[in-house]
Amino acid sequence: MEDKTNDAMRATQCGSRFFWQRGQLIDRRLSAKYARVLLRGPTVPTDVEVGQFVLVRYSEDPCLPRAFSILSGSDLGLELFVKTDGRVREKFATAPMGTEFDIRGPYGTAYRDTISSDCQYILVGGGSGAAPLLHFRKRYPHLVAGEVYGFRTRDPVDLLPEVVLTVECDGGQRAHERLAEIWTPGVGIIACGPEPMLRLLGEGYGNEPHVYVSLEARIGCGIGTCLGCSIETRLGMQRICREGPLFALKDLPWLR
Repeated sequence: MEDKTNDAMRATQCGSRFFWQRGQLIDRRLSAKYARVLLRGPTVPTDVEVGQFVLVRYSEDPCLPRAFSILSGSDLGLELFVKTDGRVREKFATAPMGTEFDIRGPYGTAYRDTISSDCQYILVGGGSGAAPLLHFRKRYPHLVAGEVYGFRTRDPVDLLPEVVLTVECDGGQRAHERLAEIWTPGVGIIACGPEPMLRLLGEGYGNEPHVYVSLEARIGCGIGTCLGCSIETRLGMQRICREGPLFALKDLPWLR
């Protein structure tokens, strides 16, 4: 009980967890379907752990906020890599520089608190699911044994020059197929991407140790009270925004 009380006190002191902070769009790089954007403001959270996410809404739009994984956080601002479909995400692509967005967070459990630090991992990202993995490789390069970032087309290649992408339209190969070429027993996996990709990993690696998947959901509150992002796990019902977003694949029977 004491630990939960202390957590609540710390969260209350960090206003960005409960109150919207204004951030300005200060930089943007675009492709046809993706955007890499930088948001900055005096109270925008930038000291974020790998795997955490923020809720973002367009200040003049009544729509519900959307959850976005964090690509990086620094003195420069909060960087996101997003697909530009949907009302909030489209604004990232079309709004003029200086446009204000409301930001709340960060939320979620850091990857480092879920994985074992005694293992190296192949990072497997699909689409905008590459964002937290790119954050991981920068923060924990000593834990990275390999990387696979899968996209259907070459659309985002220029936005992610720091990594080699597996592009399906180039060679017909998908992320899980590339993973099979480089994975060896004893090496872990951390994956983030669309559910069909995660299900393919579940089929191939569901019985392997140190395999983790980062899940996406429509997030309501971000702090675990609304229960809107609850999922069934081997350990009981858990919340993507609180216990997640990273879960051991062996604990998700519906993905195996």
